[in-house]
Amino acid sequence: MRDADAASDGDDGASASEESDSSSSGALGDVGARERDEFFDEGADAADERAVVRALGGADAATTDARLSCPGCFALVCVLCQRHERYKGQYRAVFARGVETSTTSCLRPTDDDGDGADERYREVTCAQCGTVVAVQDDDDVYHFFNVFSAG
Repeated sequence: MRDADAASDGDDGASASEESDSSSSGALGDVGARERDEFFDEGADAADERAVVRALGGADAATTDARLSCPGCFALVCVLCQRHERYKGQYRAVFARGVETSTTSCLRPTDDDGDGADERYREVTCAQCGTVVAVQDDDDVYHFFNVFSAG
């Protein structure tokens, strides 16, 4: 009787595994299939990079430490910047895009040393969502501090 039970268990196990193989093979067959996506352009990144390099004056001029994005909406706010020597999350740049500089508010740094008491900074916000991403000094240099960096 044990042999009959074992044989019937083996038959059930084989049929169950065959069913799972057949049902998963249909799903696995679709995993490797690549469908054409009408909203995806494989060459868009390369074309955008070429346009940025052209706009900045060639490949030699387009050396940057990072590309900076707004943390609120991920809009690109700077493509050519230099990382701060001491503060790794801060960057400075001469050019910015998609930002608005406040003409009404003026910020002054608080220094214990007394250095920079005459320095004044204007608040810089993302044009799309209004998140503060930087300040701009009197020399029109942007100092980015609240951004995502890539690259």
